[in-house]
Amino acid sequence: MEDLRNLAAITDLINQEKWEAIEIYFNNSQQLKHFGITINLNDISRPKCEINEIQPYHLGGIGQDFINGGIISAVVDLSVGLTGLTFLGNGNLATSRLSINLKKPIINKRFYAVSMIEKRTGNKVFSQATLYNYKNEPCVFATGIVQINLERATAKL
Repeated sequence: MEDLRNLAAITDLINQEKWEAIEIYFNNSQQLKHFGITINLNDISRPKCEINEIQPYHLGGIGQDFINGGIISAVVDLSVGLTGLTFLGNGNLATSRLSINLKKPIINKRFYAVSMIEKRTGNKVFSQATLYNYKNEPCVFATGIVQINLERATAKL
């Protein structure tokens, strides 16, 4: 199983623009498998994140049959974060700001998010994402900032 913390492997694939290989790398990662998320990079300008098989841990609320807000946030965060891939050089990237507007609950069925870049300024990528339910209805709108080419921090023990 892959690990998304392996920056060198991911950076090499990005620098070679091997988007299909990056997609496979992410989808085989322990991080995405843990959440049940898959990504689709067929159109790198509009990365897609989806959860097709809803598990009990995806659900939230008390006695409700809706997707948990934490899961929604994770999918939106990943979707927005993927917009920074095309600008990644030899540094890291991270979502530094995320604003989520829940317009409609996501019921207990597959759902997906699609993101796109609004603009880039310096080392900041301003992006937006829309999360759709199984009927392809928009339910969640988000905006975010992705910091790109961050210096690697080294932990001191």
